[in-house]
Amino acid sequence: MAFVVSGAFAPWSLPEGRGAKLMIATPCIGVCSTAVGDEVCFGCARTFAEVSDWLALGADRRAQISCVLARRKVWLQLAAQTGGRLTAIDDARLEARLALTPDFIVTLGWPQLLDGQAHVPLCMVDGRNFMLPVYRDDWLLLFWNALFQLADEV
Repeated sequence: MAFVVSGAFAPWSLPEGRGAKLMIATPCIGVCSTAVGDEVCFGCARTFAEVSDWLALGADRRAQISCVLARRKVWLQLAAQTGGRLTAIDDARLEARLALTPDFIVTLGWPQLLDGQAHVPLCMVDGRNFMLPVYRDDWLLLFWNALFQLADEV
């Protein structure tokens, strides 16, 4: 007996008469924002497709996704603090799109450590690039300055 999950057959089945259940670990913390239209969940940092297909994904794919969630959460913190929304994640290119307004989108690069300090690369629509030092207390001011060129040296 197989159970249908997200339009596909689950990779496991329950034996008849035993009542045994196979549990698949999930990063879900019970505050799924994909249910209200977000493309990326603010709770677990998975995309809508990843949340929907989690039980149908193979163990290797679930492990790959789990390995990137901590860095995605950095992007989610940027989105929350700037009032924006993550609209797309491209794992192949290691970047995400942060929509500050429907027409004002910034590309966020893969969060990384430089000299032991956390940074997030920003790529503006006009082609300018900036390495945002998110470890600093004033990172939000630096973010807006980089976007609007308010500082002489950013």
